[in-house]
Amino acid sequence: MKKGEKLLFLAGILLAIGALAFSAWKLRGIYGEYQEGEDTYEELASFVEEPEDTPKPDGGEPDAEPDGYLKIDFEGLQAVNPDVIAWIDIPGLSISYPVVQGTDNAYYLHHLFTGEYNSSGSIFADWHNQPDFADPNTIVYGHNMKNGSMFGTLSHYQDQALWEASPYFYLYVPGKVLKYQIFSCYAGYVGSEAYTYAFPEEADFQAFLKQIRSYAGYDTGVEVVETDRVVTLSTCVSSRRDYRYIVHGKLTEEIAN
Repeated sequence: MKKGEKLLFLAGILLAIGALAFSAWKLRGIYGEYQEGEDTYEELASFVEEPEDTPKPDGGEPDAEPDGYLKIDFEGLQAVNPDVIAWIDIPGLSISYPVVQGTDNAYYLHHLFTGEYNSSGSIFADWHNQPDFADPNTIVYGHNMKNGSMFGTLSHYQDQALWEASPYFYLYVPGKVLKYQIFSCYAGYVGSEAYTYAFPEEADFQAFLKQIRSYAGYDTGVEVVETDRVVTLSTCVSSRRDYRYIVHGKLTEEIAN
């Protein structure tokens, strides 16, 4: 091998080693951020008290979903971050996180509940919405994390069997629990009707409900009317940048807690 060829060969090897080292460094950084996010939200679980399983009279196994509701220490959470407005619990997916609301929809894309910059971000409500979920359609966002955290499992509702087994999610706000029945799940375009938060006329909301039901991947049989209040859950679709996986639920009950 000629001297020039040897130099090119060595340069190629060095470039390959450099590329591998850079990739390893990037992966280490991603893993570190994932771990930091998991640790942060595990620590926040200390502000949540789980309900106890009610023993069966015959001594059998308790129900898969425990009786009662979570107890959330909102005062403690607000001391950490005053932007907290709720706690979301989706039993069918084991999703349980605080919900925040900022002054825009950018900050909490890349900031943890505690304020640290992190790609995991937070579960957050659209800044246009009222913080008490009183709007006709409140939008709640979360990242589709590869490790399954945040809204990483939301698209599992593509499976109708999951919906049949767990058709409800819950939003805890100070003093009460808001229970939502899922009525439509699908992958939709970024900026589709699902992200509408203002309805000047009653007819506009009726048209919105008809449209989002028509997009459903399967028929839930759940009726929605113009007096219903909807919460829309949204996360990315890994296969397409211009799509989101969307789950719509309607408020069915407010429970004092």
